[in-house]
Amino acid sequence: MIKAVILAAGRGTRLRPYTESTAKSLFELAPGVRIIDFIVGQLRDEGVKEIVIATRPELAEAFKRNFNGEVSIVVVNGEKFGNLYTLKTAVENLDAEKILVCMSDHIFERAILSRLLNSNTKKVVVLCLDRNPAWEKVAEGLKVELEGDTVKKVGKTLPPFSGIDTGLFLISKKAFKIIDEVVERKGPSANLADFVNEAAKLDEVAYVDVTGKLWMDVDTPKDLIEARRLYWDILRRDLMKPTDGPISKYLNRPISTRISMLLYKNVKWLNANHMSFISFLTAMLSAVLFFFSFPILGGILAHIASVLDGVDGELARLREEESAWGGFLDTVLDRFADLSIIASIGLLTLKQSILSSELIFIITILASFGIVMVSYITKILESRMDVRKLRRGFPWATRDVRLFSVTLGGLLNVPLIPLLFCALAPIIFSLRAFLLYERDLRKRERVREERPPYPQVKLRSRLEKFKPFKKEVKTNLAELLSNGIKLAVVLVLIHLLSYVFGNIIVSIFGLEVKISQLLNIAYLLSVIYFGYKIILPLKFFLELASGIFVRTLGITGTAYKEIAMDILYLLVITIVWYAVSPLLGQIPEFGYTIKMIVGSIFLAIFILIFYDLIKIFRKNLKGLWDKIIDKMSETISKHIKE
Repeated sequence: MIKAVILAAGRGTRLRPYTESTAKSLFELAPGVRIIDFIVGQLRDEGVKEIVIATRPELAEAFKRNFNGEVSIVVVNGEKFGNLYTLKTAVENLDAEKILVCMSDHIFERAILSRLLNSNTKKVVVLCLDRNPAWEKVAEGLKVELEGDTVKKVGKTLPPFSGIDTGLFLISKKAFKIIDEVVERKGPSANLADFVNEAAKLDEVAYVDVTGKLWMDVDTPKDLIEARRLYWDILRRDLMKPTDGPISKYLNRPISTRISMLLYKNVKWLNANHMSFISFLTAMLSAVLFFFSFPILGGILAHIASVLDGVDGELARLREEESAWGGFLDTVLDRFADLSIIASIGLLTLKQSILSSELIFIITILASFGIVMVSYITKILESRMDVRKLRRGFPWATRDVRLFSVTLGGLLNVPLIPLLFCALAPIIFSLRAFLLYERDLRKRERVREERPPYPQVKLRSRLEKFKPFKKEVKTNLAELLSNGIKLAVVLVLIHLLSYVFGNIIVSIFGLEVKISQLLNIAYLLSVIYFGYKIILPLKFFLELASGIFVRTLGITGTAYKEIAMDILYLLVITIVWYAVSPLLGQIPEFGYTIKMIVGSIFLAIFILIFYDLIKIFRKNLKGLWDKIIDKMSETISKHIKE
């Protein structure tokens, strides 16, 4: 069983005067939703039931009143102590194999928590690593230095090459001894970074990558304002389900979650069961339209019903109204609507006389049977295995994809598409379910772990470590220089040939062309071929230089790679366009459309990459830019005064 400890003994000095009378974790993100309430809610939603809050004596009563005995309160006595001492006090009488450690001023989306709790590592400490945080998080956060797949060191002053920690840790019972040793050696002022570094020396720190997930810590009034905005984004992100099919994930959820948030904020009387009926009626109207031979409208309404089908569950989760009755109602209405749509599509296919009536009847029966089987198999296996892999993978037999096939068939006026999909996909789905369930059982029955003994020991001298790296540098340098020289020689040769023989006309397969036109094609092919061979070693050296840029600019390695690759892509697009433009110039006037299309494609790609580059600069280099502007402003003001 995993238990959680929330560290809430800080003084919140940067949020004064607001923290003079209350803890910052009791500040509200939204009316009635305190920071600590949100954190506890996230933990409980992930199945963590036993939660301990460690706080100072003067705040203990406020936390007790807030939770009314639903969580345990541990009081940390003393004047000056770090968060590691707080953790030590909290876990002294805590009996658990794994303990989840949270900061009371960090908000985070549930996916971060899920990844951490599902980590398979045997190491003593697991932290959450954001490889590409915004610049303000890089400036304030705890930097992480990696060596391979393990954490080597953490610290506020380290270069942020690998990323920063998000304030969530999973520690095992073995960590208690390390915590005691660090506190004994460094005193009560020891912090979590000291503990993680001590564990890292023993090669006992792992990480889970949570890049792209939403989180932030609240340290200043500005942070609190931003956290109140981010809270709604996290709330919407948390409505996503790990079992969502591809259509639901990429098409439906971005729309349905926004509808749900709008209803949650503004339409109090509408509940989840109402939405189940609205979705059901929309699907039934789709079935009616298919029956009366209006496939396009029927297909559109089928997709609308698919989107609305997500709203009922999302609204129930937002309002904490989830119930067995609501789930039962939604399941029954969904199956009834799906069978009605399939029956109507079957009748429409009969009218079109595409196949024999007997064959259409068999396919319709199989499709109806398949719809029920997918739901039935999922319900059976939910308590026996992780069905996410089954539902998200081939043949994508989930309801969102089934209804999308209905939409596609309606828009194309080919109702046989959803019939065939709903008949065949569930059969493949069932076979995969058998295979995955059998494999899952075999894994559980395996008594002895098939792994090397722990820990694995690798003995390599410093010289041996350096040799492969030196060889790699030599190989890439040789590739870069040799291909650069080859490209330069080929381009010079093409220009000379074009100057001497460019106007000569030759006949190829009965088509008269100038030598210059052929040489322009050779020019383009040479640029593409040698350019690709130059880019690969150039990419290697850009990655090699990452440490210098990371330290200088104060950004993460991931951010640097994104910037470097975008600049490289812009360079490639520019070079290729320089090679393509002479060919376009030789297209006759009637080929103006081709010129415009090709030019538009290059322009669109250039703009998209440039836009991505601007976003990265804004996210990761805004702090550096502000510092430069402030420095210049200060210098100018000083000189003007003088």
